[in-house]
Amino acid sequence: LIRRGAQVQFVVSSAAFGFVGEQALEFGSGKKVISRLTGKSEHVKLFGKNGKAGLFLIAPATANTISKIAMGIDDTSITTLASIAIGSKKPVLIAPAMHEPMYEHPIVQENLKKLESMQRVRVIAPFLSEEKAKMQTLEEIVLEVERALTKPSLAGKKVVIASGANVEEVDPTKFFSTKSSGKTGIELAKEAFRRGAQVTIIHNTDSVAAPIITKKVSSFSEFSQRTLEELSSADLFLCPAALSDFSVKKSEKKIKSDKSFSLEFTPNEKFLEVVRKKFPRLVVVGFKAETNVNEKELEKIAKESLKKNNLDLIVANDVQKNPIGLDENSVLIVGSKKTVKASGKKELIAQKIFDECKDFF
Repeated sequence: LIRRGAQVQFVVSSAAFGFVGEQALEFGSGKKVISRLTGKSEHVKLFGKNGKAGLFLIAPATANTISKIAMGIDDTSITTLASIAIGSKKPVLIAPAMHEPMYEHPIVQENLKKLESMQRVRVIAPFLSEEKAKMQTLEEIVLEVERALTKPSLAGKKVVIASGANVEEVDPTKFFSTKSSGKTGIELAKEAFRRGAQVTIIHNTDSVAAPIITKKVSSFSEFSQRTLEELSSADLFLCPAALSDFSVKKSEKKIKSDKSFSLEFTPNEKFLEVVRKKFPRLVVVGFKAETNVNEKELEKIAKESLKKNNLDLIVANDVQKNPIGLDENSVLIVGSKKTVKASGKKELIAQKIFDECKDFF
């Protein structure tokens, strides 16, 4: 959280010191650890109506602490801070961690549901492994914190993102594809989630994060079918995917390497044209990759594609100057009225793209 720009204040139960030292927490945060409340009214200074804290994260949260907070019991520094934060309607995130049978106790489950029903309280569900309900990954917890602290400009909207490369099988052992890493799509999915959207990403890699729905696909035909299904209820579609231009008839047997062979390619339909015809009111952001063009030429090509495909925005870049797979890029975000240049980490570019989408909602 500190690396993401946050100021962090540790509030620690006495039991926690059996697992981690006070000096380590103080060194990590740069702030004196709160282990008990004093006459300074730390709980009010942090989470009173004018408290300086923006969010209370309890991670890990034990069954004992969860149940006390749900019942309004304030007998520790943590439960007292939780009570005043909930009363002040400040965001409270709870990340449970305990043994699986304890997590599945009906009273614990009832208390978790009770907490989730409270305004601005969010339970970050654990994952079950080795008979334990383990606290979610740090990446997911940080993403949930960012969502809780970000203006929910996409709340109530469904955002669908097509990402990465298609894989077209030639035989049981061979395939052809593109170099697309899917990194831009992943950053777009995270940013849409931060801004309050319901997010679905369709790509050929594993899950991005538990709250972001991932539909794993391989070939263009799988991609096309799954994406069109998702778009029937979508408000915004972004398509940085490197879609296959061609399909090939797959050989059911391995093609031998001791002789030459030929493949017959069939052109795939232009997917964005299909999307626009099927969903004329959907907000669509396309992506255009070119090579060896200057900025003026790139903008001209992007505007032509914007008009041809009847898109709302198009994001264009030169993959010769900014090779595929890097964490950084330089793009032009082209709309019908203006062009915005964005450079730097793909996370920051994702933010710029959604900033330009705000005019459509």
